[in-house]
Amino acid sequence: MALLCFLGLADARVSIEGVEGELRTNVLAHLSLDDEACDLSDRRLRLLTREAVKETRTALQALGYYRPSVDTQLTRDDTCWLLTLRISAGEPARIDAFDVTVAGQAADDAAFVELIGQSPLAQGAAFRHDHYTALKSGLLEVAARRGYADARLARHEVMISTDGSRADVNLQLESGVRYRFGEVVFEQDALEDSLVRGYLTFKPGDHYNSRRLTELYSALAASGFFERIQIEPQHARRADGQIPVRVALTPGKRKIYTAGVGYSTNTGPRFRAGHTNRRRNARGHQWGTDLLLSDVVSELTVNFRRPMRNPQTDWLSFDAGYKYESTDTSRSDAVQVGARLVVRRSNGWQYTRYVDFLMEDFTLADQADRSTLLIPGVSWLRSESDNRLHPQRGSRLKLEVQGSVDKLGSDATFLAAEAGGKWIYPLRAGTRALLRAEAGYIVNDDIRDLPPSVRFFAGGDASVRGYAFESIGTSNDNGDVIGGTRKLVLSGELEQQLTPHWSVAVFADAGDAFDSSSPDLKVGAGAGLRWLSPVGPVRLDLARPLDGDDRSLRIHLTFGPDL
Repeated sequence: MALLCFLGLADARVSIEGVEGELRTNVLAHLSLDDEACDLSDRRLRLLTREAVKETRTALQALGYYRPSVDTQLTRDDTCWLLTLRISAGEPARIDAFDVTVAGQAADDAAFVELIGQSPLAQGAAFRHDHYTALKSGLLEVAARRGYADARLARHEVMISTDGSRADVNLQLESGVRYRFGEVVFEQDALEDSLVRGYLTFKPGDHYNSRRLTELYSALAASGFFERIQIEPQHARRADGQIPVRVALTPGKRKIYTAGVGYSTNTGPRFRAGHTNRRRNARGHQWGTDLLLSDVVSELTVNFRRPMRNPQTDWLSFDAGYKYESTDTSRSDAVQVGARLVVRRSNGWQYTRYVDFLMEDFTLADQADRSTLLIPGVSWLRSESDNRLHPQRGSRLKLEVQGSVDKLGSDATFLAAEAGGKWIYPLRAGTRALLRAEAGYIVNDDIRDLPPSVRFFAGGDASVRGYAFESIGTSNDNGDVIGGTRKLVLSGELEQQLTPHWSVAVFADAGDAFDSSSPDLKVGAGAGLRWLSPVGPVRLDLARPLDGDDRSLRIHLTFGPDL
């Protein structure tokens, strides 16, 4: 006798034989014996046995089996009773006639054709009530989503032959007219109406589609202006082929203060504090300050930005800041002021035009100097993934070009181009491959004319692990690293998930910042532990160089999203 399950009792009281998988699961879900005691009377047991047979047949019919055979055996011992159900499900009912039609303006709507084509129900297929119910509800859901507010099922029936071998399915959706978006009323007093309407993802007169309302909600939520967002299509007020929309917005906190401590292998212990005014006025202007203190990098920045014509994608910002950096290779004090215009294209690329004024005092190896540069530049950035915190598939691509001319307010002339990418691919369940590549090229007569912030270096948490921060680059005659005019960094990593929140990884990085025609790649390799925290991944890596005399182990600790 195959004992298949117990229904929440200390002693097994029901045994099921003859069916497996979802048939067995559905039978167990329908049985009502799970709350019966062991000391039932024989009369009560016989009654429950007859009920169990009916429940078993109902469970099998739900999956299309109308001709089952169910035999029972009831036994007792000194401790309890045991009911054995021996089931022969037989063959499922096959669909003989499958008539599913859509009438009205939706008759030629491809969304309904796709839905019906994706249903497992078809002529000759096994009939199942759950598939039939899903198709019925799917027709009504698609109709509601796409603006057929008067849609109804004019016919919905299933006829099973007397011998239980055949099923006829008849469904007809009367769609009525397809409505369009009507007037959109915003109820809010925090921002100018023209600014808020810039977040609309549709305009009155467009065909109604509830997904456009979801996009509107996401755009308003991402703006940071509002704490509560209610979007209500006014179906009861539909008229003249239009559905008006009400949007009620509650403004969020105007000012936000942040503070925190952390650790990075590149910078050591660090303290960060910030302040943001997310709604300086009704035109949506924002400004904020950010302070970072650490042994290696400390900086204070002030930022002002204002939304442009399309507030979802276009911003103009002005920045000013001071940055102090002290590494194994250099020390610098830099003041920078700049302006940026950020535009997101419809193809997903973020396009940024900027101009920065940089004044940097620095000491690098045997050079102590001051550099003043006026640097215009452009950059393109695109990032996409299937999950923001822990993507299984995604990519991040960036290209930036900048430069200066010594006759236009700068001490030096240079042109720099830098490109980088990161890709994440799933290999199998729980395994990811993470690939990274960076390349850069500077056109310049003498690298000594450029401050450290413009030169290329490699090494560190986000570059070549196993090496110190910015410790890889061209060296002078004394062996001091002075950076390079070219850069190449490559990285490969395999990550294996152990639990929903923990995984392990192995990796190898290679890179160099150089001046010659070919790089002398420095290679670092190691293994790491990953924790998917509620706010994003935390990575602990142990890596060692595979080149040179120093093969000591280095610890790298980083936080933040993968892309």
